[in-house]
This record gives sequence, C-alpha cells and structure tokens, in this order.
Amino acid sequence: MRSRRGLFILDAFIVLFIAGAVLIELTGGFYAEPFGMRISSRRGDRPFLLALILAFIRWRWLRSDDFFGRPLESYRRLWRRWYDPAADSSDNAPARWWHLPVVVTAFCGIGLAMLRQQLLQMTSVPDLGDPLFSMWRMGWVFHQLQGDPRALFDANIFYPTPLTFTLSESMLLPSMFAAPLFAAGLHPLIVYNILLLAVFPANGLTTYLLLRRLGLSASASFAGGLFYMFHPYRLEHYSHLEQVMTMWMPLSLMFVVRFAESRRLAYAIAAALAACAQLYSSMYCGAFFPVYLVPVVAVMALGRHWPWRQLLLKTLAAGVVAVAVAAPLAKPYFAAQSIKGDRESSAVEFYSAEVADYFRPHPRLATHGGHWLEDKNPERALFPGVTPIVLSAIAMAPPIGPVRAAFASGMLVSFDMSRGMKGSLYPFFYEWVPGYRGMRVPARFSVLLGISLAVLAAFGVRRLLRTQRTAWRRGLMFAAVVVSMVVDLAPSLTLYPVYTDAPRIYQDQAIAGRSREVVLAEFPFEQHDEMTTSELPYMYFSLWHWLPMVNGYSGFTPDGHKQLLELAKDFPDPASIAALRTRGVTHITVNCSFMGDPCRNVMDRLDGRPEFKLIRVAHWRGKPTRLYEFVR
Repeated sequence: MRSRRGLFILDAFIVLFIAGAVLIELTGGFYAEPFGMRISSRRGDRPFLLALILAFIRWRWLRSDDFFGRPLESYRRLWRRWYDPAADSSDNAPARWWHLPVVVTAFCGIGLAMLRQQLLQMTSVPDLGDPLFSMWRMGWVFHQLQGDPRALFDANIFYPTPLTFTLSESMLLPSMFAAPLFAAGLHPLIVYNILLLAVFPANGLTTYLLLRRLGLSASASFAGGLFYMFHPYRLEHYSHLEQVMTMWMPLSLMFVVRFAESRRLAYAIAAALAACAQLYSSMYCGAFFPVYLVPVVAVMALGRHWPWRQLLLKTLAAGVVAVAVAAPLAKPYFAAQSIKGDRESSAVEFYSAEVADYFRPHPRLATHGGHWLEDKNPERALFPGVTPIVLSAIAMAPPIGPVRAAFASGMLVSFDMSRGMKGSLYPFFYEWVPGYRGMRVPARFSVLLGISLAVLAAFGVRRLLRTQRTAWRRGLMFAAVVVSMVVDLAPSLTLYPVYTDAPRIYQDQAIAGRSREVVLAEFPFEQHDEMTTSELPYMYFSLWHWLPMVNGYSGFTPDGHKQLLELAKDFPDPASIAALRTRGVTHITVNCSFMGDPCRNVMDRLDGRPEFKLIRVAHWRGKPTRLYEFVR
C-alpha cells in the first residue's frame, strides 16, 4: 500500500511539474517576495527537466505498470478511443470536372464582395506607408528588368550605401507578377491593388487544393479555404502585400502529400519549388515555413505509415533543388549583414505574442473589432475569429486521425514560435539559425497557425455535414457555415487616396534621364502626417524618375542615414550642407506640401546661399515645389 501511495505521489509531482512548465511558458512566469524572500520562475525548462528526472527515476528504479493507480492498459484503451488511424480517411467523393471552376468563381466573387471598399477605391490604400513601399519595390524590379538586372540589389535609396534592396523584403516574385501590368502601362496604384485583390482568392484556392488532397469533400475543403482566404492575419497585414501573399505554403503541403502517396520525385521537387516561391514572395513566411512543416510531416508520416526509407533520397534531392533556388536570394542578404546588423532581442521581444494577443481582434475585423481585448500593440492583434475556433473544436472531438493530429502539432509549434522570445523554441532559432536574428516580428508565425486552423475547421465542417442525413439538410448546414464565416471574418477598411502623379520638377532636363550623374536630397526628411511614413513619398515619386537619392525607408536604416537625419533638421546650415556634399548630393528638392509653414523660410535661406542654384519651380497639390542644383 505504501509503495502504491508513493508511486501515486511521484506521478502527481511529474504531472504538476509538466503543468507548471506549460503554465510558465504561457504566462511568462511569476515573481514575488513574500516575507522578504524572493520566489520566481521565469522559464519552463527547469520544472520540465525536473519532471523528466522524476520520470526517469520512476522508470529505472520503481518499475510499475500503474500510473495514478490505474494499469497502463486502461490508458492505452483510452488513447485508442481518442485516436483512430482510420478517422481521417478520404470521403471518397469523386471530383467533378466543374468543381474547380465553381470554387474559383466563388472565391473570386466572395473576395470581391468582401473587399468591395477596395474595389471601388482602386487609387486608395490603408495608409501612406508600406503600400507605397511595395509599389516602389515592384517598380524597382521592373525598372531593373528593363536595364541591367545585375544591379538589382543596389537600389536608388540611401545613396551611396550598397545593397539597399536587401534592407527589407525584396518581393521578387510579386514583382514578377506585377511586371506585365507595368509593361501594359497601368498606374502603380492600380497594379498594386490588382495584385492585392487577386491574392485573397489565390490563398483560398491553394488551401482548397490541399484539403482535397487530404481526402476532404469539396464542401468541407471550400469552407477551409474560405477561412484561410480571410484569415484575420491578412487584415492585420493589409498594408503588407508580401505578408498577405501566403498561398505557396498550402500548395507546398499539397505536393508533399502527393509525393508521399505517389513516391514520385517530381512532386518532391514541386513541393520544394513552392516553398521557395514563398521565400521569394515573403521571406518571413519562407523562413518560418520549414519550422511548421517538420512537425506536420513527421506526425503525418508516422500516422499514415509513409515509407520514409523509399522517400528519403528523393527528399534530399528536392532539398538540394530548394537550396540551389534559394541561394541567389540569400547571397546578397548575407553579404549585407554588416550593413544591417541584428535585431535587438528587446525589439524581438516587443513583437513576440502573448496568450492574450490571440483574443485581440484587429480593428479591421468588422464584427469583432473593439468588442474583445484592446488592440494595443502593432502586429499582435491575432484573434482568428469565432467560427474557425468552434469548427476546430468540433474537429478535435474524439476520435481523431493522423491528419488532424499532424496539423494540431503544427498549430502548437506555430503558437509557441509566435510567442518569440517569450516562448520555448524561438530563442534557440534566434541564437543559432542564420537569418532569424534579422527578423523582428515572431508574431507573424500566426499565419502558419492559420493553416492548421483551416485544416481543422474543414474537418469540423465534414463532421457537421455527416450528421445530416439528407442532401438538402447538408446543403443548408454548409450554407450556414459559409454565411457564419463571412459574417465572422468580414473586413472593415478605412482607405486613403494616394497622389496619382509626381511633382513636375522631376521632369526638368537638368536631371531627367541622368541617373548616373544626379544624386537627390529631398526635403523635408520628416513628414508630420500620422498616415504618411517619412521619406516614402520620395521613393514613390522615384517610380517616375529612378534617380539615386540619399533619402530612404526600409526595414533597416543604415547608421549613416540616421546621422544625416539629425544634421538635416537645421538645413540649410553649414553642417547639413557639408554632410550632403560628403554623400555626393548634386541636387536638392523642396516640397512645401510636406513641410508646411516653415517652407517659405527654408526656401528664402536656400535662395540666399551661394551653394544652391534654383533650376525649376512648380506647384504640386497647390503648394510650391523647387529643384536646386548644388554649385560645386
């Protein structure tokens, strides 16, 4: 009796230490000083290690077939009730020829209906920051394709700093999609918004294809694709085209499943190329995706008994292809590491999610915005909506099969990684994995959690549809799910019109077409408009001229530019003029629309200095703009 009681107590301590480790990881731990004594626990690895030690002692020296006083066989029977290898078997519903066109049409129709505010305002964007930055990046790639692509990563900003295109996401693949639209003569605003609108149904479609390959019916797959299409992550990142373009990850997963089923090398290479396409679209998601892929594929391979020995060599071959395709993009980024440096761990921790962030809806989520916890930190409003959570809970009711277990494991890993420096795994990646030190926002891992939610929600829909005995009841249930999801995920967009032209001073013959001889400094460096990101308007204007400039905006800011910003505050004083000369500036622009009342004083001071010669005066948005030449 005493031995059984001791085993029971030991089992209780093992469970308590594991539960304590999980609780510490989720809450960040605790700190207290009762009676002057410090009691704290900030990391979950210590109680987890204690649990492992106690478990080893129990297994090595206190052998027993009981756990909490019950035979292990009873737990095995309970596990078999929860996990059934056949529970995720295919619906065996034949794919009709008309399914795919109907699904594409439905996704496009629902997407345009839900984003009708954007469709009706194609020259407007959610803010005058990152959307302009995306237009500049796509325009720069198109410009270089027409000239010398070898200089692609030496963009026209932060002159004379090299490799400035690597200071943020390069968006090479979205730029390739944009190139034919630029070549057709469409305005950059129209090009940008066409791509933005097209990305939503593309995300839904690739998720639908993945779910069909996993054996789900067309109806359940459509519902899962609809969620991923309007995963609230996309509303949080509506200003970031590259973060919204995440359709390659479900496509890569689909090819992984096809490869495992057919054992054909072509599907393994297709999976690798799709993963690389994600890297060339969004480097954040491209770098995060393999971390998500490993647990999903591992659990599914074990559950479905994939012949890993027969797949291993072909997997390695596909990995070689992936490395070869990714290398041209990775090379300039590693070369620019000395310019960028690392993200400070404090900044990474600020953008690391907390558990409460998953209950914070973004204000763009119409149904929920302002009704749950307050959205108080940028890029950390991670609430995924009610419908996918309810459907996923229905899907995870026993019995579950290997597919659900695999994507549930991916969801757990994604959740922990989204917690960044507050989680268990991310600090290791930050310390040891190349590239992670340059990433600022671990919370973006929530998009991968969204893939798991889409899969589980689709299984939840399948379970609901199976409870209906007649076709019309199944149709009614499916319609109710779709309507619920549309209402749940409906966006509310506030859009701002963008200037559709650049000031005419850039057309002056003194600088037009002289990109090898002219270097601009554009004033003011800082725009005091809360919807406008400083210096980005000048990058947007460069879509009309592509002249080098000392101005710039990107994910990283070179140290030399930070010094110039300080000196430019007193422009045109001798120190700022000397700094501009040092950087090779040949021409100065002054835009009074961005400067306000001090503009007249600045222009009068420029006119009174012998270093500057006035070349061109024009008006833009009702205010004067001027072009000056630096007299050498």
